[in-house]
Amino acid sequence: MPVTEPLLTIVLEAEEGLDRESVLYRRIVAARLRYENLFVLHHVREPLTTGSVARICESIETRYVVFLKASHQVSASYVTTMVEYLRTRSVYLAEPVIYTGALPNNVETTKIDDAYQYARDTDIFGIAFNVRRLQDALEAVGDVDRSALYLAYRLYWSIAEVKPQKTGFSVASDTKAAIGLQVAPETSRLVPLIPLASKQMRLHLTRYLALYLRGMRAQKAGNVSLAHLRDLIHTYRLAEQLTWVEPLQPVEALWIQWLVTPEVTSFLYKQLSECDAYLDFAEGRTPPGPRIPLYSLQFGGDTVTIHKSYRPRESRPGYSQADSYDFYSRPITPSSTIIFFDRPLQADDNAEHLYEYFTTKHPEFTEACFALNPKSPDWERLSGKGFKLIPIFTAEFYEKFLISDLVVSSQIYNIRYKGKSFANSRFMYLQHGIQLNDMTDWVLSKYFDVFVTTGQLEADYMRGIAPAETLNSGLPRFEALAREGTAPQHLLFMPTWRFNLHQASTELFARSGYFRAIDAVLTDPALLEFLEDTGRTLQVKLHPNVEKRSSQFSFSKNVIRSGLSYREAIASAEMVFTDYSSAVLDAAFMGTPIAYYHWDAPEFFRDQPYEGRVDYLQDGLGPVVTEHDQLITHIVQEQYLRPEKHFEKRRERFFQGVDPTRINAKIVERMLSL
Repeated sequence: MPVTEPLLTIVLEAEEGLDRESVLYRRIVAARLRYENLFVLHHVREPLTTGSVARICESIETRYVVFLKASHQVSASYVTTMVEYLRTRSVYLAEPVIYTGALPNNVETTKIDDAYQYARDTDIFGIAFNVRRLQDALEAVGDVDRSALYLAYRLYWSIAEVKPQKTGFSVASDTKAAIGLQVAPETSRLVPLIPLASKQMRLHLTRYLALYLRGMRAQKAGNVSLAHLRDLIHTYRLAEQLTWVEPLQPVEALWIQWLVTPEVTSFLYKQLSECDAYLDFAEGRTPPGPRIPLYSLQFGGDTVTIHKSYRPRESRPGYSQADSYDFYSRPITPSSTIIFFDRPLQADDNAEHLYEYFTTKHPEFTEACFALNPKSPDWERLSGKGFKLIPIFTAEFYEKFLISDLVVSSQIYNIRYKGKSFANSRFMYLQHGIQLNDMTDWVLSKYFDVFVTTGQLEADYMRGIAPAETLNSGLPRFEALAREGTAPQHLLFMPTWRFNLHQASTELFARSGYFRAIDAVLTDPALLEFLEDTGRTLQVKLHPNVEKRSSQFSFSKNVIRSGLSYREAIASAEMVFTDYSSAVLDAAFMGTPIAYYHWDAPEFFRDQPYEGRVDYLQDGLGPVVTEHDQLITHIVQEQYLRPEKHFEKRRERFFQGVDPTRINAKIVERMLSL
């Protein structure tokens, strides 16, 4: 007989309280029209852990349980599909098609192949567990981290393959792929070692191990031993899956190789023009020779050190083999294909400015091209300027990439085609903006031949991890700003974003401290009076993630939502202020006064995935205020117009080594020498 009593408990983790206007909540409760008696909603405020999952399983009475977070996304059919499947059968688990990015309109078009299995998130969320079976598994494997419970559950019950239901769930974030995962401090093993000859599970386990190692680079210490990691790799033959790891976690791919063959300690990481970069691994000791120390990490009682070293290209494994093409064998000449690009849908950044300079000063390079999506609003503008445009990420683009001698971009992508990648070919990284956080873990996960920096402070930091690749030239758009600076026309406010508001409903967003702090500035009576009396306007340049919510802000006659490009808005600003955006450094480079409004500093810095590298109070290039009234006073009393020598000295020190008139020239000199 069909089940009529409560069947499924949906556990919703929402630390800030239930957002009853969110899409997630409305899609859950909408299913009550048909399934009022078949599922219950259970709200928890604390972050879910292995222990809290066990306690929840003891307290609920339904046959199945699903765990969700308020930030997640589900298809409109998610609850109905899962309930309909579960109500007519008894299963150990049921899962939807799982994504990390936006949910597609048609889940059925998703190809469930090896690429899907490796890329999908392997946490407990979105999956319907049989409560009693989960309790049984927890009694045996309850020492693993919550993030591994799904894997441990499948291993414990020998569930080799799972066919997803035709509905979608998304964790709505790819952050984990970028920064890894950090397990609970008490965790001493990642998963139980219960052999299961399933390719699907081996792909899941390989990704989990790679993300764990990536997280350890930030966490620095844990209780999982090297012996357990080696047993894990051996038991599930994870070394066979390294081709999936290397594109996004190249450091971890080499790390796993070392764990498999500890007698080999040095591994080729990145081919370069004059030498190659290697990563050196060691257990309990520092290897001899000239090396750059990167990490000293604790695995239980074991110490692992990771160093970087450079060696002549001639010593590269397989350097002289005829069947291994060397993309560095061709020098850069006027006949070389060189590809420039910024973001796929947006130009007007460092690559555009450098391309324009390069093609003007070096017209003999007739095969230099600029890649962009034809749907970009910049396509027509650049075409009118005579740019040689190619559609980015198309067949034409990849064929150009294959024959190119250099790629120059302000964005790093994992581009691979017919054996060519940035690991074995020339790539110059221009950056979008200056790094104010400690991005060591991120930087070391990327391939580049040149990393462009702005000033001695950033260059010294980068030389500590990539000395051969660092170029202290300044960003190309800085030269354009210095050259095209116009008379001051407005004040400019550039607030950045808060990632925890991505899925917030209109109501919750309006209640957030982020919205209230910004809107209070836009509507402050004293500020509005000042703007009116002095004939000034306040341009507000919203972060791209906030643009869709712009109608909620209180713009007015003298407080305007800016439609200018970042360069235009900054170049014509009398004063620029932000909360934490590094974009204001463009203004500081020009000598325009800047200020920081840190109304939520404790919360903001606590939630950041990367640690701050620059102390705003000690090294910031403008004053830092924490109270609304302080900011308004700073503006309406025109305090920003009063020169402050200590900020001028900081600016000089921050941008030391950058010649505003030779930024592009210096970069091009390095380009042509590669």
